[in-house]
Amino acid sequence: MRISKAYWLWGLFPSKETNVLNKIKANVQSVLKSPVFETHITLTGPYLKSNNLFLDKLKTFCDSKNVVLLDINGYDFQQEKFKSFYISIKNSKHLKKLRKNIYELNELDLDIENNYSPHISLSYGNHEIKEKKELISKLPKFNKQIRLSKIALVEVDEDINLWKILESFDLN
Repeated sequence: MRISKAYWLWGLFPSKETNVLNKIKANVQSVLKSPVFETHITLTGPYLKSNNLFLDKLKTFCDSKNVVLLDINGYDFQQEKFKSFYISIKNSKHLKKLRKNIYELNELDLDIENNYSPHISLSYGNHEIKEKKELISKLPKFNKQIRLSKIALVEVDEDINLWKILESFDLN
């Protein structure tokens, strides 16, 4: 069962990368209508609550970590509302280690190998497979690395399409 109201940690990108991703996302959403959300990669969650102790640990953690390079696999889609159309990201050892370290801040167990499909969503919704396949053929090739430069705490309420960034911390 999916938890629709919770807190999540997102990875955010430097402005140059965000601008490129936002242009691609705008092209996608002109075809595949979607709720509005910030361009991001989901790192961890859901958390049912957040507190200042966790935020302090997260800030200290981000101060000590370098920018992470993400390898792009290409465009992909699923028949899931929140994975409708996206840029697939390689689940690299650096990304796995980042996630593991974040989960350790809150002393939570993490199954690194399973149930995590890193991606940058371009559209949420229930769209036709045919539309998605046609769209992929029309989008620019995007297969370089992208920098993850911030980690943000986000309040999510999917029932009302709310994705609100509460705090964000820069990686070195």
